[in-house]
Amino acid sequence: MHRCRNCSVWTAQQHCPLCKRQLTEEKASLDTYPPYHLDSKLRNLKQRVFLFIAIFIISSSLLINLLTTPNELWVFYIVGPVLYALLCINHTILSKAHAGSKIIFQVLALSAMLIVIDVTAGATRWSVHYVIPFLVIVATLIVTIIILRKPMKWREYLGYMMTMIVLGFMPVLLFLSTLSYVLWPSAITALYALLTFIGMVLFANKTMKNEIVRRFHF
Repeated sequence: MHRCRNCSVWTAQQHCPLCKRQLTEEKASLDTYPPYHLDSKLRNLKQRVFLFIAIFIISSSLLINLLTTPNELWVFYIVGPVLYALLCINHTILSKAHAGSKIIFQVLALSAMLIVIDVTAGATRWSVHYVIPFLVIVATLIVTIIILRKPMKWREYLGYMMTMIVLGFMPVLLFLSTLSYVLWPSAITALYALLTFIGMVLFANKTMKNEIVRRFHF
């Protein structure tokens, strides 16, 4: 590789493709592979350790449950929180995923854990009636606050905001499908999602509006 001192570019040609000058004989020191990061190895080790701990707890609890009270599967009270803690540690804490994806993941993982506990406790549906709708509202509010505090990064969070708006209408679908029979939490969540979308359209700048139109294909 040759370096053009005038344009500061590297090329395999004898002349600079930009200024056409004769290039020097200076050689570039190219790395065949990217540098190895010790943090990545340590993070993978931690994730496997937590996975082993989760498997140990769940398998031990299942065995004890089957040996002592096989007619009462209390093990699901343990399985839900343990799986949620495992996913929370490996994805939300240890991973370098985007903050928006972590928020959505928390909504989905928490909802799944609450439904498992709800069903195990007798399926009174308190999770789909009250907790999940307000969980979606809180998550949508958090994404909104992030966008307002970091307006330069709105493009990064726009997709996550739209996802939360769509999730805001899911409780209404649960009500319409009779999985939930308490309307007012679902209605409030849908109204909040609708108002959030209207606010985005009304107060967004022109670039953001064009991006919203492009993503929704208006």
